[in-house]
Amino acid sequence: MKMRCFIAIDLSDEARDEIAKLQKNFSEADMKLVEPPNLHMTIQFLGELTDFQVNQCRELLKNIKFPKFSAHLGNAGVFPSESYIKIAWVSLEPQEVIKELHEKIHSSLKGVIALDERFESHITLARIKFIKDKRQFIEKIKNRKFKQVEFAVDSFALKKSTLTGQGPIYEDIWRTELS
Repeated sequence: MKMRCFIAIDLSDEARDEIAKLQKNFSEADMKLVEPPNLHMTIQFLGELTDFQVNQCRELLKNIKFPKFSAHLGNAGVFPSESYIKIAWVSLEPQEVIKELHEKIHSSLKGVIALDERFESHITLARIKFIKDKRQFIEKIKNRKFKQVEFAVDSFALKKSTLTGQGPIYEDIWRTELS
């Protein structure tokens, strides 16, 4: 049996609360908000994996040595473009450190499973179906300044995503501490 998996950094409760405040302002669009308990930053999406592949990933990820670091919310924006909005997001900073962690994870798993080469440090806030006034929405999201909530990133997790009619359910399969 296969399971949908990804590797992620969890956010602090305070960072989740800050994002939830921004989400409350999203009234002019038809969208599916990411529930605050599900907010996270995906470092590497893995796709559908067998139990054997999950165990392979776990063994390879055990060897990653990376120092703990402090993170905070950054800018907000949209994907894939301002004229065709499908995702509203906020960045996690410092992006250079997060990209370095992504590179370590990516290179350790490369060759074992097929991996997406693209990486953008972001936390998905909402999946957009339709927006009446794109310009107003983009102004609202880009002009949002987050309270500088700093939190320690001291671990990352291999997670399973079960898609349901009410939204995804995320479960930790395995977690490792940063040094």
